[in-house]
Amino acid sequence: MSRLIEVWGDTVDTRHLSISIALGAGIATPTFLLGRRFFTATVEDQTLAQSYALLLGLAGCLVAAVIAARLFKPKRIVTQEESTTGSRREALEAIAADGGEWTDPAVLPREVQDELRQLGLYDVVADAHREGITGPGEREEVRA
Repeated sequence: MSRLIEVWGDTVDTRHLSISIALGAGIATPTFLLGRRFFTATVEDQTLAQSYALLLGLAGCLVAAVIAARLFKPKRIVTQEESTTGSRREALEAIAADGGEWTDPAVLPREVQDELRQLGLYDVVADAHREGITGPGEREEVRA
């Protein structure tokens, strides 16, 4: 039986989740209670004393979260596919079908051009602009 479940879009081990919750309660609750005892004895305004104690309890939650993050590594499985010019082209056509337009990448700022080159998209976007892609299988005539 698998102990992995999905919580808020992330995959977690139920045992590790239970330990993390117990760790949070075990650190934050005593921190809050000790803070409340200390601040009610030292601060005149009791509302302010409660607020300080609450802040101390929240700090305890953060400490517990850091400890849990160090103890339990993510359970994600990341798969990566090799993209091809054809798949990039299909993605551009899908975006264009939703109303996207292609700017000539030569008029973009140098940083954006460099990033497009690093991602291998500069030539694909330049071709899309030259050909006037408007949707899958559709082309507009580009007047020179």
